[in-house]
Amino acid sequence: MTDSPRQGWPRSRWLLLVAALGVTLLAALMPSAWYDALPRQAELPPPPISGVTLLRLVLLVEAAVLLVVAALDWRFVRLPVSSRLAGHADREEPNDITTREGAIGLALITLVALALRAYHLDRDLWLDEISPILDYASMSVPQIIGSYLRSNNHLLNTLLLKGMIALFGEHAWSVRLPAVAFGVAGVPALYWCARLSLSRRAALGAALLLAVSYHHLFFSQNARGYTAYLCLALLSTRALVNGLRDDRARDWILYVAATVLGFAALLNTAFVLAAQGLVALAVVWRVHARGDNAAPLLRRVVAVFSIAAFLSAELYAVAMPEVYVVISNVYTTQSTGFMLLSWEFAREVLRGVTAGFGAGGIGAGALLAAVPFLLVAAAGAFAVVRRAWVLALALAMPGLLTLAFLVVRGLTMSPRFFLLWLPLAVLTAVVAIDAGAEWIWRSSPKRARLMATSTVAVLAMLSAASLARYYAIPKQPYRAALAYVEQVRQPEDRVVVVYLAELGMRYYGQRAGVPLLERYRFVRSVPALDSALAERRANGTAAHVWLVVTFERALQMDFPDLNARVRSGWTRQQAFDGTVGDGGISVWRERDAVPDRSAHTLGRTGVVNGRSR
Repeated sequence: MTDSPRQGWPRSRWLLLVAALGVTLLAALMPSAWYDALPRQAELPPPPISGVTLLRLVLLVEAAVLLVVAALDWRFVRLPVSSRLAGHADREEPNDITTREGAIGLALITLVALALRAYHLDRDLWLDEISPILDYASMSVPQIIGSYLRSNNHLLNTLLLKGMIALFGEHAWSVRLPAVAFGVAGVPALYWCARLSLSRRAALGAALLLAVSYHHLFFSQNARGYTAYLCLALLSTRALVNGLRDDRARDWILYVAATVLGFAALLNTAFVLAAQGLVALAVVWRVHARGDNAAPLLRRVVAVFSIAAFLSAELYAVAMPEVYVVISNVYTTQSTGFMLLSWEFAREVLRGVTAGFGAGGIGAGALLAAVPFLLVAAAGAFAVVRRAWVLALALAMPGLLTLAFLVVRGLTMSPRFFLLWLPLAVLTAVVAIDAGAEWIWRSSPKRARLMATSTVAVLAMLSAASLARYYAIPKQPYRAALAYVEQVRQPEDRVVVVYLAELGMRYYGQRAGVPLLERYRFVRSVPALDSALAERRANGTAAHVWLVVTFERALQMDFPDLNARVRSGWTRQQAFDGTVGDGGISVWRERDAVPDRSAHTLGRTGVVNGRSR
């Protein structure tokens, strides 16, 4: 990433030549037996290219790049001001709080975020948290990096999860620690971004709203890679703005590091990188349009983005063919998500939005609380574009590119795919409140600040009110369902666990010492259910068969015959709520079985569907 060649052949150039030779030899002599031994799903079609072949190609490209750099011996030279992004400095306002006061306020808000995310961290793991533990915890690090059994392999989180288990043992709280850490770090990351369009006082308001956000808290206590993705996307966005504006090597290094780690956290970072690339090209065009020399900035942008993209591709080279196969096959199944123009998707989005305002469903009160926030956020989008258009577009466009990709490929979608819009919504809402207060109290800046601060405080209290229900209900209540079944079943009864309930019931059943082989059967088809029923008839007993069901929408779509059989032969006896959408767990008894009176006093009846994001 340089601008001018130097004369002669210094030591650094020889080192680059040796490195290029070494990488070439590695590509040529690399064995393939290790790749063939990697675990993969046998039921999926073979990838279009071998992962080891792709790795060899990537290494050869790397060797070629090293040779070019060695031949030209480029070095970093800072661009002139005329070739850089104009404006986009931290917003300064009269009578703002001091830098020290801002730092103290941010530290306190970050501590609040940590406390909220540490509370009840040991609640039940849900399906998508359990599966990476079972799939990858026993693998070696190279196997984790090189394999992609399912889309649950959020690489950075999987590696950190393995480390947490090695250090602290396998507990719900320990496997969630990486998500908590990135969730807490995301609060100051948003503050850093918000300073481009807000004063220190107002940026603290944005940090506070994210700290008490129901949705951000949910993902911060979810042993997945989403909070790492959010935090690193915010860091890369701010680093990009700083790099385009100041062209300092440290900003570009931070940008590349955050981008590569972002890819390791979540492959959705590809849309972040693409959006940021388009924004950077728009900056180049703006420099050209104002009559300045944009060629140096264009070369810098091409170099930085090439390095970030290449290192990210190198990280996933071995697994990328499997990634393509898994995503192309899994996300064409409707049960994995929703179609864009469907009432189901609209309900899912509405349920997620209203959950952040203390709602247990899509009620009028919840909508009344959520609609003003969304309207304010929409109005604030224009103000953010006016104040820092690079920041606004860099946060908004990844979601739009994600949407376009899913629609073009005919893939299903989920609200979590657009998670980067959460900090954007917080930012735009605070900017709208700040700008609105300034307009209302144009003659009194003090009253404007008081109004803006009070409004943000009210929003924070509304958001915090939703946390009571969040803490009261686990993501998926496996332990409650297991305890209930074990208490109401008779010694001769059998328990049949249906489809997606299997993994969690096995996981918690084994940890509780329940004799699963003797009492439980796990089915994913009508013949398997018939086989479980035949066991009872063969024993000649009057035993009852209980069913345990979760994710009923997926059951209905993937196995409609099994779903119909469940509903025709059994009655829902008890339901346990979960905060994951459709993740509640229900226990069913046979229609001809005698109701157990204790069933009415155990657990808590309620709607199976939980809240979703």
